[in-house]
Amino acid sequence: MNILFIEDSDNLGGVQESTLLLAEGLNKQDYKVNVLIPNKGEMSKRLKKGLIPYWYYKPVKYLSTSISINNDSSRIINPIAFIWNFFAIIINSYKIKKNIKTKIEIVITKGLISHLCSGIAFNKYNKIKVIWHLQDLITNRYFNLGRIFFNSFAREIPDSIICDSRIIKDSLDKKSQKKTSVILNGIKTRSLISSKDYRKESRKELNIPRNAFVLGHLARITPWKGQLYLVKAFIEYSKSNSNAYLLLVGSPLFTNGNYINSIRTIINESNLKDKIILAGYNKDLKKMFSVMDLFVYPSLEKDTTPLALISAMAAGLPVVMSKINSLIDIINHCPTIETFDPSSIEQLIAYMKKYENESLRYLHGKTNSKTAKKYFDIELHTNRLTLILKKLLNTA
Repeated sequence: MNILFIEDSDNLGGVQESTLLLAEGLNKQDYKVNVLIPNKGEMSKRLKKGLIPYWYYKPVKYLSTSISINNDSSRIINPIAFIWNFFAIIINSYKIKKNIKTKIEIVITKGLISHLCSGIAFNKYNKIKVIWHLQDLITNRYFNLGRIFFNSFAREIPDSIICDSRIIKDSLDKKSQKKTSVILNGIKTRSLISSKDYRKESRKELNIPRNAFVLGHLARITPWKGQLYLVKAFIEYSKSNSNAYLLLVGSPLFTNGNYINSIRTIINESNLKDKIILAGYNKDLKKMFSVMDLFVYPSLEKDTTPLALISAMAAGLPVVMSKINSLIDIINHCPTIETFDPSSIEQLIAYMKKYENESLRYLHGKTNSKTAKKYFDIELHTNRLTLILKKLLNTA
């Protein structure tokens, strides 16, 4: 079976990492996998390293359909972007179709614009089946117009839809839900556990004392991920624990630098520059997780089954996270993960104090590691997807 993944970015975010893992898993099951990416970048380097065939094209760039105000605290519609993007989608659909260099039976699209572009390119085209892999919750801003628009395409374009959480499926209309399956994200759960010696060396590299209490977070640096909220909570918490450190891993991918600059400003004003470490993008997750004692995930919206969060669980870390509707699948599958109201800094500080207890961290971390293997292993994810692939071809 020839499968083509179509990505909407050549940068490496969570969606792109999941594509790499899935492509590798399908290759092991003797599927012929290719990946189409816009431009050459970090994604192409990883594909080449993994011996996964790829092609690339040069798309017309898209504009953001909304304008962020005050670090995303509010947004206004950008009407010019809608007009521009409409024509960009048409042009890029043609470019995508033009760059297919072998026979394809199934196309799996990743990323909102990619769903629309690729759907237009391949809908009812030479019996190619189209699967939308949805890994982002469509916002209900602007009187739900975004979801209404998206559903109008979801009803007609894809032959099948895969969601990485129940809440994404629930956001689709009834007709689309009939062809929709929920498959939780998958990771290599066995590759993230580290030894005490590895932890010691990793802390040394980052100038963190061996006996420090390290709170950690790993995600793209962007307003809805909540890093600013976490930094403010840590600054308050550090007043009662001078041995605490905060490690933030990630970069402002897909966004400008305004948000991370505001974080840097608050850190500089707090006189905690040595205790709050901005590590930037780092692909060595094992090393980053080995440094941490507690993983904090303070997302404010949209996140469903984020790779960073389930990777922290697989690494054997205790986890506290924000209680938002989109993370309901994590909450339902992981009984030891405690949640806090992201509007309450006091709740998060209370958990920081609670997990100073080393025995509690060990107990919850061990349970999280077992849970990750049970529900979020890449083999489980791949096997569930292959059932859908086979079913699609059998109905061709």
